[in-house]
Amino acid sequence: MACFHRLLSNVTSLSKLTVGLCPGTIRMSSTASVDLITKERTFQYDESLPPLPVPDLDKTLHKYLQSVKPLVTEEEFARTQEIVTKFGQTEGLKLHEQLLQRAKTERNWMEEWWEKYAYLSSRQPLAVSLNMFGPFFAVKDVWPPWEGTQLERTSIFLTLALRYFQEARRETLPVMKSASGEQTFDMTQVKAFFCSSRIPGESVDEIVRYFKTEQEGPCPNHIIVTCNGHIFKMDNLFEENGEVVGSLELVRRLSLIKERSRIEGQCICILTADDRPSWAKSYEHMCALDPMNEQHLDTINKAILVIALDPEKPTNISEIMLQSMAGPNGHNRWFDKSYNVISFENGTSGMTGDHAHLDGVVVAVFSYYVHTQLRALKDSVLGDNMNPLRSDPEEIIFTTDQQVEEAKLHAANTYKKLADNVEVICSEFWGYGKKYVKSVGYHPDAFMQLALQLAYYRMYGRCVPCYETATTRQYYHGRTETVRSTTQEALDWCRAMVGNSHTNRERHQLLKEAHDKHMQLMNEAKDGQGVDRHLLGLYVLAMESGEGIPELFTDPSYTKSGGGGNFTLSTSLVGYVPVQGAVSAMCNDGYGCFYNIEDQNYRVVVTGYKNSPSTDIMRFFESITQSAPDEECRHTVQALASVFKVPHSWSHFCAKDKCFS
Repeated sequence: MACFHRLLSNVTSLSKLTVGLCPGTIRMSSTASVDLITKERTFQYDESLPPLPVPDLDKTLHKYLQSVKPLVTEEEFARTQEIVTKFGQTEGLKLHEQLLQRAKTERNWMEEWWEKYAYLSSRQPLAVSLNMFGPFFAVKDVWPPWEGTQLERTSIFLTLALRYFQEARRETLPVMKSASGEQTFDMTQVKAFFCSSRIPGESVDEIVRYFKTEQEGPCPNHIIVTCNGHIFKMDNLFEENGEVVGSLELVRRLSLIKERSRIEGQCICILTADDRPSWAKSYEHMCALDPMNEQHLDTINKAILVIALDPEKPTNISEIMLQSMAGPNGHNRWFDKSYNVISFENGTSGMTGDHAHLDGVVVAVFSYYVHTQLRALKDSVLGDNMNPLRSDPEEIIFTTDQQVEEAKLHAANTYKKLADNVEVICSEFWGYGKKYVKSVGYHPDAFMQLALQLAYYRMYGRCVPCYETATTRQYYHGRTETVRSTTQEALDWCRAMVGNSHTNRERHQLLKEAHDKHMQLMNEAKDGQGVDRHLLGLYVLAMESGEGIPELFTDPSYTKSGGGGNFTLSTSLVGYVPVQGAVSAMCNDGYGCFYNIEDQNYRVVVTGYKNSPSTDIMRFFESITQSAPDEECRHTVQALASVFKVPHSWSHFCAKDKCFS
């Protein structure tokens, strides 16, 4: 995520935008403008980036075996070695050659497959299960909860979002680069952030994207606002000179929407929370029922983004996370859109969006951009353009019948079952952060990954497959690769930490070996030399050929090491600044763990499922961030502190903002 940190440092201030810190006095200058000036065009390097490489087959299989070893018995590993050796000498060679041929004509041989098989082929509901969600961190400093600020704050957030949209259209957003500045990263996912949606299909979904730069041509320029089950189209958002319409005018329009939404609306949005085949059936039926329905759906799909005006009043980060993930207002989200901003009654806000369109870093950059602009401003001046373009929102009314009404009930029940089953905790611990960990010679992310391994080992007495995300955006249309964080080195260190047979010097040496191994795997993954994307490519070729699935993929060790979406710990570093986001745990008996690392603290989100008899997110959370009263769950950081021989005080590791669904 160093690339993310560099990008954020390239974003300059909106010097003329002024928003007060005092709740209820939020105002905006009529001369506000975005000062984002770069010498490079946002998307200018995308077509010149190198193609995604195809890893060497022998190296991939060797790394795969290394990842399997700490997770299976000696007998199982011996059998897996036989299977992998045979695969590498027979069908694997054939499939690998086909992959090399594909890479000659496809600059990113994984792109189409990743969208189709990682996302669009899933028949699960997007809501709760698959979508990204997160808070807007302004609640921590600039915009604390305050009654009566919902519409004013929403208008300001919308203004900044629309200006960000304009800068993307004008290609003046900074190009993301590595920390050294030597590597340029693909920016095409920014285009997927706006004006995109997902269309449900019976067996596979489709993504539609309508964003265009100014050079490419006209682009949709309206948004969708939902409120109490109503759906409104809001257009005429830009003046003739290209400026965003005045903030007072936006407040007026939002006020009209609230007024016209006193009685619950049609709640059509809830259909997007259903399982994909059911939603596909409803989508097709509504289009056949009335041609205007198809036009309405097209309007929603093309919208820049969705704003949901919610009646809930979350007061801290954890409550915002829960409301954004699984709150009671599923009828106020269009879960197929890449970005829904959720504006709550008390002026706090969160987001949810479909993961198929883009990776979380794109949302994090946008969120931090908006937060930074608000946090840097000192005074407040409410204003409007001299001659504001007045335009009332238009409510979208669908033609429905009994079948649609029954489908809404089915979707509502589906959503409720999912929402009732999830748990989320968000907190932070102080005393260890980026500065300290780097000062003792460790990478802050690898340090956290090992802490997660130890936390789990302390609870269960074993290690499990762990997934960490690595970016491959230095390649053409690159997205992610998997870092298989559970290594033999990590297991050896965990064993040493819970036993009494090792000295601190020995533990320190084992920690260094585990740390260095993780860094090696991370660097290889970022260079397109990971395991999982390569194996997925070989699997897809075998599956699409109809000649049968190789034994490597049906071997129990494949599942036990995380293959096929079976990583018990699904984790990701969100960034090094105050942003946060998460998704649900990958496995029903697992945990999702997502964290950001600041100078003096780590902020952690843990997700899980209530119906799992083997998980306990509170206990796991405490094992990571907080002292437990019993000796069995002694704090992970305390163990790390003993390795580094630094003073430790429990008061430094107080968990904040805990929340349970």
